[in-house]
Amino acid sequence: APASAAAGPARARERARAALAGARGIPVDVRRLADHLGFPVHERPLPPGERGTIGRDGGRIVITVSSRGGYTDAEQRWIIAEELGHAALGHRALVASSAPGAAPAIPEPLRREEEREARAFAAELLMPEGKVRGRFAALAPRIEQAGGMRRRETESDEVVRLLARMFGVTPTAMRRRLEELSLVR
Repeated sequence: APASAAAGPARARERARAALAGARGIPVDVRRLADHLGFPVHERPLPPGERGTIGRDGGRIVITVSSRGGYTDAEQRWIIAEELGHAALGHRALVASSAPGAAPAIPEPLRREEEREARAFAAELLMPEGKVRGRFAALAPRIEQAGGMRRRETESDEVVRLLARMFGVTPTAMRRRLEELSLVR
């Protein structure tokens, strides 16, 4: 990937680390952190297909998540973290997940880049690299000692589930993070 393509996610991870400077422990209290950073979280009904957005409320930027339900706590934490990424990175106010076929609010290449940055921010915020590597190292010996390939996959799936619970994210998000960090295949 060209240097410019990597710059956005790297900048996003750096901003997430800065945002975490005062935070303690895992899972990260993403609502409290958002509020502390000056981006309060509100819940209200959003149009079908929209999970969250950032926008203005008077003179400040707020994060709005859909109150329509159907999301697990882990999914809602991700939505908030991703929207916080948009706000903290100064992205244009946009809907993170718009309905299929809806016209994008900003040009597609910029929207894709902003989404990639927001996802990188959310991943680092909810699953900080150092803490993920540390917790994984504590659990990984189980994988290395496993006998056959099927056993190793079963152990790997269990480690992913345990880490997902620890960090308050979905197993899918944790698996992606572990793959991104080259800890699992």
